[in-house]
Amino acid sequence: MKKALSLLLCLLLLAALAPRAGAEDVTEIRDAAGLAAMAEDPAGSYALAADIDLAGVDWTPVAFSGKLDGRGHTIYNLSVTRCGAEVRTTRDGNLKPYETVFAGLFSTLENAEVRDLSLRGAYLSIESNEHCFAALLAGYIDHSAISGCAVEGRAEFVGRAVMVGLGGVAGYGCGSITDCKAEVELFFEDRLLERRCEQFMGGVLSCGVADIERCTVRIEGYDSCHGYVHNGGLVGMYYLCGMDYPYCSVSENYVGGFIRFFEANTDRRAYCMPYRGEYLTGLRRYEGNSNDFQRLETFDYRFVLRPESCEDPDVAEEITPPGCDSWGFTRHECRGCGHSWTDSYTPPEHLSGDWESVEAPSYTAAGLERRVCTRCGAVLEERELPALIATESCALDRHEAALHPGETIPLRAEVGPADAADRSVRWSSSDESVAVVDEKGVVTALDRGRAEIRAATADGFCSDVCVLNVTYTFGQWLRQLFG
Repeated sequence: MKKALSLLLCLLLLAALAPRAGAEDVTEIRDAAGLAAMAEDPAGSYALAADIDLAGVDWTPVAFSGKLDGRGHTIYNLSVTRCGAEVRTTRDGNLKPYETVFAGLFSTLENAEVRDLSLRGAYLSIESNEHCFAALLAGYIDHSAISGCAVEGRAEFVGRAVMVGLGGVAGYGCGSITDCKAEVELFFEDRLLERRCEQFMGGVLSCGVADIERCTVRIEGYDSCHGYVHNGGLVGMYYLCGMDYPYCSVSENYVGGFIRFFEANTDRRAYCMPYRGEYLTGLRRYEGNSNDFQRLETFDYRFVLRPESCEDPDVAEEITPPGCDSWGFTRHECRGCGHSWTDSYTPPEHLSGDWESVEAPSYTAAGLERRVCTRCGAVLEERELPALIATESCALDRHEAALHPGETIPLRAEVGPADAADRSVRWSSSDESVAVVDEKGVVTALDRGRAEIRAATADGFCSDVCVLNVTYTFGQWLRQLFG
């Protein structure tokens, strides 16, 4: 019986010490170094604990297969100027394979999850002769989920007769992109005119299949292609592309803006639609979408289509400081063509005042003080003030003294403990006709008699007494007798 009971207790102890099912370690990220360190453990679970400024960081796209929870935080001033090292096979509309590289905050997302993350002031600029898909968040997604994310910025690519895709959220692949926002300026230029390029552009996804639901897109697209164009407000080409993914839903999305483009190609396709530029894969659900989208095709192939038109722009700058709940930024505007853009974002910030007392501490209760924003009055920080420590002792250096009228004597009081809130002493005499005492404890005898000189702590908890006897000298007696 005892052995069975011991075994049962051991099993219960092991069960208590064992990790609970479903529990996982989450690494919190607070700065650019922590964000880059995801590359060392790409299958890990991460969460942002602060907004992260990437200004001045030479960002290398990260291959990721874990979980990232943005917790509503923002990564701002991201700049991507090169592709990641990862190479994957992508396919065009005829399932022709291409060895392809990728660019974005993430180069690839494979079986990954990213949620509740914002990118603000992101800038992606790639010039390459390689086949490439790029987007502000991820260049390639494979069975990955992106939800509750927002991207804002510009992505541009200059290529030479290659297969290229530019997306707001993702470049190429399959997965789910739900409840996301994209406010993007996308720019593509093909510089090898003798051969045809294959080009894709989409406000959410440039090429692939995905559940795209409840997303909001504002797109300004510019596409100068000497090949085949596949442009869409949501998806450039909606196509399974040889990937094993079920038919999906494109529903309840809004698209605003435009794509200005040309397709310099005698074998023209010129796909450009509000939601799906070209679609070769069916949908299980396609409803509830709305748009204010313009297809702006031109047949003048002499000039590269781009948002800025001045060769020698005269640019004015205006700095907007951050507010309590608004971002700061620098706005640039060309005085000639009117093209404008923003960069150098700074996060919202309060102006902190000094600490102010809300409730003063007492000897029986703690107090409270706080700091508030001097602009909006929001409480920024509160802290408790410990209860006051009372005195526990007050001891005079002498308890009896004898003086003659006119003589003085200093008294010294030791007050404890050392951390008492108020260790000051108040002095008094029981008979000021006999003796008086000043604030420093110096006693002056005035006339014959007896007086108690009291030292009391200011908080009133402790006191001590010195008994003073004042007597006449022989000469003082004579003066008293014979006047």
